[in-house]
Amino acid sequence: LWSTVESFGADVRYAWRGMHKSWGFTLTAVLSLGLAIGANTAIYSIVDAALLRPLPVGHPEQLVLLAKPEIGRAGTVSTQEGKSFSYPICQQLRAAAQGTAQLALASEPLFIETQGPEQNSRQKIMQQWVSGDAFSILETGPAVLGRLFMAGDDRTIGGAPYAVLSYEYWQRHYGGDPKVLGKTIRFTGLSYSTTASFQIVGVAAKGFFGIEPGRMVDVWLPAVMYQKEALVGPHWNFLRIIGRLSPGCTRRRLQQSLQPTFHRFNVQMAASISGMPEAIQNTFSTLELRVHPGSTGLSQFRLVFARPLWIVLGVAVGILLIACANVASLLLARSAVRSAEMAMRLSLGAGRGRLIRQLLTESLLLSAMAGAVGWLLAKTVAPALLRILSTKDDPVRLVLALDTRVLLFCALLCSAATLLFGLMPAWQSARVEPMLVLRRASGQAGRLGLRHFFVGIQVAFAFCLVMAGASFLFTLRNLLAVNTGFDARGVTVVSLSGKAQTDAASLALMHQLAERLSASAGIKGTALAPWPVFTGAGWDARVMLPGKGPSERQETFYNISPGFFATLRIPVVDGRSFDRQDDANREPVPTIVNRAFERRYFGRGQALGETFQAPQGHELKAHRVVGVVADATFGDLRKPPEPVVYLPIVGSNDFVVYVRSSMPAGSVARFAGRIANDLGSDLHVTDLTTLNALVGDTILQEKLLAGLGAVFAVLGLALAAIGLFGLLNYSVLRRTKELGIRGALGAQQSELIGLVFRDLLGMVAGGLSVGLAGSLVLLLGLRSLLFGVRPIDPLVIGVASGIFLIAAVIAGGIPALRAARVAPMVALRQE
Repeated sequence: LWSTVESFGADVRYAWRGMHKSWGFTLTAVLSLGLAIGANTAIYSIVDAALLRPLPVGHPEQLVLLAKPEIGRAGTVSTQEGKSFSYPICQQLRAAAQGTAQLALASEPLFIETQGPEQNSRQKIMQQWVSGDAFSILETGPAVLGRLFMAGDDRTIGGAPYAVLSYEYWQRHYGGDPKVLGKTIRFTGLSYSTTASFQIVGVAAKGFFGIEPGRMVDVWLPAVMYQKEALVGPHWNFLRIIGRLSPGCTRRRLQQSLQPTFHRFNVQMAASISGMPEAIQNTFSTLELRVHPGSTGLSQFRLVFARPLWIVLGVAVGILLIACANVASLLLARSAVRSAEMAMRLSLGAGRGRLIRQLLTESLLLSAMAGAVGWLLAKTVAPALLRILSTKDDPVRLVLALDTRVLLFCALLCSAATLLFGLMPAWQSARVEPMLVLRRASGQAGRLGLRHFFVGIQVAFAFCLVMAGASFLFTLRNLLAVNTGFDARGVTVVSLSGKAQTDAASLALMHQLAERLSASAGIKGTALAPWPVFTGAGWDARVMLPGKGPSERQETFYNISPGFFATLRIPVVDGRSFDRQDDANREPVPTIVNRAFERRYFGRGQALGETFQAPQGHELKAHRVVGVVADATFGDLRKPPEPVVYLPIVGSNDFVVYVRSSMPAGSVARFAGRIANDLGSDLHVTDLTTLNALVGDTILQEKLLAGLGAVFAVLGLALAAIGLFGLLNYSVLRRTKELGIRGALGAQQSELIGLVFRDLLGMVAGGLSVGLAGSLVLLLGLRSLLFGVRPIDPLVIGVASGIFLIAAVIAGGIPALRAARVAPMVALRQE
């Protein structure tokens, strides 16, 4: 054993001396592999944290998540799943689960504004409503300080004004002060609670961030403190259900025990909605409750980015393969230089196994050095990727500590790389014939053929990456060119919050703010709305035409103020816009519809003056169309504009103001803040963005794929170009004597250059053929992510081929010029 260790140590020292001597080769190999390993490790660390890593709770494999099929706008079962339930059905399901599972409740984590002791000391934190038994069911561990919520906190609606802090928030905001217990935490704009003040009763266990990877909860509040109307009504879905199976119980058994209760609730709810079409009632009665594994929690980030992240990880693996082929090609070239050394060692009695072990040791040392470079790179790249995936209103927060799982992944990559690029060159190097080499015979034809193979792999993979990158870039370009129906340039969106006592008072305050902003220099238009567009600002409801039943599908409704269409530059094509006299509380409600709504329900040019009914709260209100506007898209840019109904704005303590101005967004926000401060009622700015940013946030997935696709395409292209250059350069060196003879016999420089480029064309043509076939298969699998781009798109193929050929010509240019400059007399003197 000791002799083996000593021998291995000698191999390592010898390998280090050789790499130190050939520092150019070492640097190229380590950087190529380091970039590939770093990219893979960075992306895997995000995939692991968001998609694979179990929740930081006890026995996560016992957890389950409940879901239900969604009813689409057309009244049919959607392919999407609903994860939120109303409080009444949650309570019924919890009772039905007795003996099979314990069910905990938790809302979607959302940002909310806290109010400090000082008037202006406000900050936004992530808050979540949970049931009293949530912490015990999840087995989060004991409280670091104080206590966690208990089942007794759920007994009375509005009777548990308590708060539990996360360990990280306690450290960050309170400095780990143990005197935090008993202090009051106040929220502004908390319109869904019976109180805005909560007493801090405990601090949760260190490392527990909630049940949603991507969003780290700062403060938990009892679900019974939510708005009373939501806790007694069956239509307000705001709670997710996560449970822990009882010993011996399966997910199938739990589903069977809960399905009768779920079915009965759906039937009763459908029957309670007056005028619901019978077909939709039947759809409700056929819904099946679904029980999914819950060990990794429930994540909105995962729903949006899971597929793109797996794709990007697959692309990174392709980069690793290209890098390994590149290094294998470099090692083959190096082995040609060292052939005399290998022959001498064999002739002196070294076994071929001993030589293979020496060369594999060198490969292992290279991959270890590359792994260290990749590890350091991943620590920088992973947080940068999260910033790309984050929006201002919804930053992604993941635990990205490069832990044992990621370290093992990195080590696995290094080991795989060693075998991929080291084994074949080592085997080839150990097969040299000592007598031939010592007589200075070539004996390297096989190695050159093998290098052709490795370069062909690089070309094929690199072309796949260039095709994918070009397709994603064209997709992003097409989405950015979509006509949204409004002009987002120069529009700042300012969110504000106040404390008006009544809806009428808050509405008056909103109008005063808009009027004072409109009268200011540099402001070209203002408009008000309860929430920004593209952030779930509207709601869906069925419309009822005179003499007809409710529509089979639901339409989108928005509340807006006068000036909305002028500020966003949405043309009014018929009738008029809203004015200050229009009131959403009178009947019939003055209403504006878009062209898509008009076409669907009345026919083109026939909507003005028509009436229809739609539910508003618990009432069925009549609406009269006073205007028709052009279509505008406030949702998925991939879909054509949907029918939209616009209603007059209503009072709210939280609202947004759209400001069209030539001033920077920050200046607009400061100006609005000063006016808000003058108006009083604690009116203040809570957030700032632009309409362009809101549009851009809807295509984050496409931006991720386009950005990383372009980066990996460039990296793959560069590695393939390096491989082509290395092989052609080596080929020219081997053919120096031949080229000299050709020159001596009268060959022109252009003919010698042509010889090199003929070799180049042969290598590239084979790789491009394989790469084109592979990229077409790849894009067929990714076609759902493309927009305005076909899997077999002549434009994309032409652009990708052009880019690749330019890179190949640049890679072959230097060897070609070297071939042209070979001096015949010098070449003929060489052996």
